[in-house]
Amino acid sequence: MFCNQCQQTLGGVACTKSGVCGKNPDVHSLQENLLYSLKGISAYAYHARELGYTDPEVDAFLAEGLYSTLTNVDFDLQRFLELNLKAGQTTLKVMDLLRRAHVETFGERQPVEVATGTFRGHGIVVTGHDLKALYELLRQTEGKGINVYTHSEMLPAHAYPKLHAFPHLKGNLGKSWTELRPDAASGVPGPDVHLGDRRAAGSQAPRRL
Repeated sequence: MFCNQCQQTLGGVACTKSGVCGKNPDVHSLQENLLYSLKGISAYAYHARELGYTDPEVDAFLAEGLYSTLTNVDFDLQRFLELNLKAGQTTLKVMDLLRRAHVETFGERQPVEVATGTFRGHGIVVTGHDLKALYELLRQTEGKGINVYTHSEMLPAHAYPKLHAFPHLKGNLGKSWTELRPDAASGVPGPDVHLGDRRAAGSQAPRRL
Protein backbone atom coordinates (compact mmCIF):
# COMPACT_ATOMS: atom_id res chain seq x y z
CA MET A 1 0.00 0.00 0.00
CA PHE A 2 1.21 3.48 -0.88
CA CYS A 3 -1.66 5.89 -0.36
CA ASN A 4 -1.10 9.61 -0.84
CA GLN A 5 -4.68 10.45 -1.71
CA CYS A 6 -5.43 12.95 1.06
CA GLN A 7 -4.01 15.51 3.49
CA GLN A 8 -3.93 12.94 6.32
CA THR A 9 -1.11 10.87 4.80
CA LEU A 10 1.48 9.68 7.29
CA GLY A 11 4.36 12.15 7.60
CA GLY A 12 2.88 14.17 4.76
CA VAL A 13 4.14 11.51 2.31
CA ALA A 14 2.01 8.36 2.22
CA CYS A 15 0.39 5.69 4.32
CA THR A 16 2.06 2.33 3.69
CA LYS A 17 0.23 -0.19 5.91
CA SER A 18 -3.18 1.24 6.66
CA GLY A 19 -4.62 4.70 6.15
CA VAL A 20 -4.57 7.21 8.97
CA CYS A 21 -8.10 7.99 7.80
CA GLY A 22 -9.15 4.36 8.38
CA LYS A 23 -8.82 3.18 4.79
CA ASN A 24 -7.50 -0.36 4.26
CA PRO A 25 -5.24 -1.49 1.38
CA ASP A 26 -8.10 -3.08 -0.57
CA VAL A 27 -10.17 0.11 -0.57
CA HIS A 28 -7.08 2.12 -1.45
CA SER A 29 -6.41 -0.09 -4.48
CA LEU A 30 -9.99 0.24 -5.69
CA GLN A 31 -9.89 4.01 -5.27
CA GLU A 32 -6.59 4.20 -7.11
CA ASN A 33 -7.97 2.14 -9.99
CA LEU A 34 -11.09 4.31 -10.05
CA LEU A 35 -9.00 7.48 -10.29
CA TYR A 36 -7.05 6.12 -13.27
CA SER A 37 -10.33 5.14 -14.92
CA LEU A 38 -11.75 8.61 -14.37
CA LYS A 39 -8.70 10.16 -16.03
CA GLY A 40 -9.20 8.03 -19.13
CA ILE A 41 -12.94 8.66 -19.27
CA SER A 42 -12.31 12.39 -18.88
CA ALA A 43 -9.85 12.43 -21.77
CA TYR A 44 -12.27 10.70 -24.15
CA ALA A 45 -15.19 12.85 -22.97
CA TYR A 46 -13.14 16.04 -23.48
CA HIS A 47 -12.23 15.18 -27.08
CA ALA A 48 -15.85 14.25 -27.83
CA ARG A 49 -17.09 17.49 -26.26
CA GLU A 50 -14.70 19.50 -28.48
CA LEU A 51 -16.63 18.11 -31.44
CA GLY A 52 -20.01 18.87 -29.85
CA TYR A 53 -20.81 15.40 -28.50
CA THR A 54 -21.76 14.79 -24.87
CA ASP A 55 -23.46 12.14 -22.78
CA PRO A 56 -25.18 13.17 -19.52
CA GLU A 57 -24.63 9.72 -18.02
CA VAL A 58 -20.88 9.96 -18.61
CA ASP A 59 -20.76 13.45 -17.10
CA ALA A 60 -22.76 12.32 -14.07
CA PHE A 61 -20.47 9.36 -13.43
CA LEU A 62 -17.36 11.57 -13.55
CA ALA A 63 -18.83 13.67 -10.76
CA GLU A 64 -19.99 10.63 -8.79
CA GLY A 65 -16.69 8.79 -9.09
CA LEU A 66 -14.51 11.77 -8.24
CA TYR A 67 -16.65 12.72 -5.25
CA SER A 68 -16.37 9.19 -3.85
CA THR A 69 -12.59 9.58 -3.61
CA LEU A 70 -12.70 13.05 -2.06
CA THR A 71 -14.62 12.15 1.10
CA ASN A 72 -13.28 10.14 4.04
CA VAL A 73 -16.62 8.98 5.40
CA ASP A 74 -17.41 5.84 3.42
CA PHE A 75 -14.78 3.14 2.88
CA ASP A 76 -17.23 0.37 2.04
CA LEU A 77 -15.38 -2.20 -0.09
CA GLN A 78 -18.47 -3.34 -1.99
CA ARG A 79 -19.37 0.24 -2.88
CA PHE A 80 -15.98 0.84 -4.49
CA LEU A 81 -16.09 -2.49 -6.29
CA GLU A 82 -19.41 -1.47 -7.82
CA LEU A 83 -18.02 1.95 -8.77
CA ASN A 84 -15.10 0.28 -10.56
CA LEU A 85 -17.45 -1.97 -12.49
CA LYS A 86 -19.52 1.09 -13.40
CA ALA A 87 -16.31 2.79 -14.54
CA GLY A 88 -15.74 -0.05 -16.98
CA GLN A 89 -19.25 0.33 -18.38
CA THR A 90 -18.82 4.09 -18.64
CA THR A 91 -15.50 3.64 -20.43
CA LEU A 92 -17.21 1.62 -23.15
CA LYS A 93 -19.95 4.25 -23.41
CA VAL A 94 -17.54 7.18 -23.76
CA MET A 95 -15.35 5.31 -26.25
CA ASP A 96 -18.42 4.75 -28.41
CA LEU A 97 -19.33 8.42 -28.03
CA LEU A 98 -15.91 9.51 -29.26
CA ARG A 99 -15.99 7.01 -32.13
CA ARG A 100 -19.33 8.44 -33.24
CA ALA A 101 -18.01 11.99 -32.92
CA HIS A 102 -14.99 11.16 -35.08
CA VAL A 103 -16.93 9.29 -37.76
CA GLU A 104 -19.74 11.82 -38.06
CA THR A 105 -17.26 14.72 -38.16
CA PHE A 106 -14.42 13.31 -40.29
CA GLY A 107 -16.09 10.45 -42.16
CA GLU A 108 -16.11 6.67 -41.89
CA ARG A 109 -12.58 5.30 -41.78
CA GLN A 110 -11.27 3.77 -45.00
CA PRO A 111 -8.14 1.71 -45.72
CA VAL A 112 -5.46 3.98 -47.18
CA GLU A 113 -1.79 3.79 -48.03
CA VAL A 114 0.34 5.95 -45.76
CA ALA A 115 3.78 7.07 -46.84
CA THR A 116 6.73 6.80 -44.47
CA GLY A 117 9.77 9.02 -44.56
CA THR A 118 9.96 12.72 -45.34
CA PHE A 119 9.37 14.97 -48.33
CA ARG A 120 11.27 18.07 -49.38
CA GLY A 121 10.27 21.20 -47.49
CA HIS A 122 9.46 22.32 -43.99
CA GLY A 123 7.26 20.10 -41.89
CA ILE A 124 5.39 19.64 -38.64
CA VAL A 125 5.27 16.32 -36.77
CA VAL A 126 2.05 15.74 -34.85
CA THR A 127 1.39 13.19 -32.13
CA GLY A 128 -1.37 12.56 -29.62
CA HIS A 129 -5.09 11.91 -29.99
CA ASP A 130 -6.81 15.19 -30.79
CA LEU A 131 -8.24 14.90 -34.30
CA LYS A 132 -10.00 18.26 -34.07
CA ALA A 133 -6.71 20.01 -33.33
CA LEU A 134 -5.07 18.14 -36.21
CA TYR A 135 -7.86 19.25 -38.52
CA GLU A 136 -7.43 22.89 -37.44
CA LEU A 137 -3.66 22.61 -37.98
CA LEU A 138 -4.18 21.19 -41.47
CA ARG A 139 -6.73 23.86 -42.32
CA GLN A 140 -4.51 26.72 -41.17
CA THR A 141 -1.38 25.43 -42.95
CA GLU A 142 -3.11 24.55 -46.22
CA GLY A 143 -1.41 26.07 -49.24
CA LYS A 144 1.56 27.40 -47.26
CA GLY A 145 4.16 24.85 -48.32
CA ILE A 146 4.25 23.11 -44.94
CA ASN A 147 4.11 19.32 -44.81
CA VAL A 148 2.34 17.68 -41.87
CA TYR A 149 3.35 14.23 -40.62
CA THR A 150 1.66 12.08 -38.01
CA HIS A 151 3.65 10.17 -35.41
CA SER A 152 2.80 6.99 -33.55
CA GLU A 153 -0.71 7.22 -32.03
CA MET A 154 -1.86 9.76 -34.62
CA LEU A 155 -1.38 7.29 -37.49
CA PRO A 156 -5.12 6.32 -37.67
CA ALA A 157 -5.94 9.92 -38.59
CA HIS A 158 -5.03 9.13 -42.21
CA ALA A 159 -8.03 6.80 -42.46
CA TYR A 160 -10.59 9.57 -41.98
CA PRO A 161 -11.63 10.97 -45.40
CA LYS A 162 -11.93 14.60 -44.27
CA LEU A 163 -8.36 14.55 -42.93
CA HIS A 164 -6.89 12.41 -45.70
CA ALA A 165 -8.22 14.91 -48.26
CA PHE A 166 -5.57 17.47 -47.24
CA PRO A 167 -2.71 16.96 -49.71
CA HIS A 168 -0.10 18.25 -47.26
CA LEU A 169 -0.87 15.50 -44.74
CA LYS A 170 2.12 13.67 -46.14
CA GLY A 171 2.64 10.53 -44.09
CA ASN A 172 3.64 8.95 -40.81
CA LEU A 173 7.03 9.01 -39.11
CA GLY A 174 8.64 7.04 -36.35
CA LYS A 175 7.68 4.30 -33.99
CA SER A 176 6.59 4.53 -30.34
CA TRP A 177 5.35 7.84 -28.91
CA THR A 178 8.32 7.73 -26.53
CA GLU A 179 10.59 8.22 -29.56
CA LEU A 180 8.93 11.40 -30.80
CA ARG A 181 11.82 13.73 -30.02
CA PRO A 182 14.58 11.74 -31.76
CA ASP A 183 12.28 10.75 -34.62
CA ALA A 184 11.24 14.35 -35.25
CA ALA A 185 14.81 15.57 -35.05
CA SER A 186 16.03 12.99 -37.55
CA GLY A 187 14.98 14.83 -40.69
CA VAL A 188 12.05 17.24 -40.37
CA PRO A 189 12.95 20.96 -40.37
CA GLY A 190 10.15 22.24 -38.17
CA PRO A 191 8.33 21.88 -34.85
CA ASP A 192 6.73 18.88 -33.22
CA VAL A 193 3.27 19.39 -31.78
CA HIS A 194 1.73 17.25 -29.04
CA LEU A 195 -2.04 16.99 -29.43
CA GLY A 196 -2.78 14.87 -26.42
CA ASP A 197 -2.35 14.46 -22.70
CA ARG A 198 1.06 12.83 -22.63
CA ARG A 199 4.59 14.03 -23.31
CA ALA A 200 7.32 11.99 -24.91
CA ALA A 201 9.50 10.46 -22.23
CA GLY A 202 12.46 12.64 -21.39
CA SER A 203 11.40 15.40 -23.74
CA GLN A 204 11.38 19.09 -23.07
CA ALA A 205 8.24 21.17 -23.35
CA PRO A 206 6.86 20.77 -26.89
CA ARG A 207 7.49 23.53 -29.38
CA ARG A 208 4.20 24.93 -30.59
CA LEU A 209 3.23 27.07 -33.56
